[in-house]
Amino acid sequence: MSGRSQKDYIGFLFVLEGIDGSGKTSACEAVLIRLQNDGYNVIHLREPTNESPWGREMRERSPKGELTPEEELELFIRDREWHVVNRIRPALEAGKVVLLDRYFFATGAYQSTVMDLHWSEILRRNREEISAPEPDIVFILDIPAEIGLKRATGRTGQANLQFEKLDRLVKVRQAYLEIAKNDIATIRLIDARKTLEKVVDEVYDIITDYIIMKE
Repeated sequence: MSGRSQKDYIGFLFVLEGIDGSGKTSACEAVLIRLQNDGYNVIHLREPTNESPWGREMRERSPKGELTPEEELELFIRDREWHVVNRIRPALEAGKVVLLDRYFFATGAYQSTVMDLHWSEILRRNREEISAPEPDIVFILDIPAEIGLKRATGRTGQANLQFEKLDRLVKVRQAYLEIAKNDIATIRLIDARKTLEKVVDEVYDIITDYIIMKE
């Protein structure tokens, strides 16, 4: 489902989303290299950040399971507000292509599974309270929770106590699928069960076709 307002910047914002273990970070890094090799003025950003005090607190305390859902949500929004003002919007206004690893869609998908708050309300808060720019395209790398968890825990041999639990990832995946079906954003579902190379090819082709069309 799509519905967009007029952009007030000249750059492009592409977001990669998905449950833990979906491969979005690896895909983002690979797409970045390909776009750079093609001569695009591109920047890769991640959320939560490791620059703002709210992002650093999130990265420090979340893996240990120390935060309540309410604390997490507020930290995510404050960190994102800083990110929009200091990194995302300046890059877009400078005409850059921004590849963003997670955005407010992740907050909606994850936090709605542990709070009495629908994902649509979380997305609304991000759009209205901090004027988070709307992405040109959101890529949701979709993968069954069992596969994602196996990939995620296999990287380090241990789970992120806050996020990497099978029952929660099942709910998060379902929330992502609901967002893809019902939200106003322009969303493309990508089958992340495929090889990383095929996922990267698909995301890269959609991005470059879109940029060429808009230019």
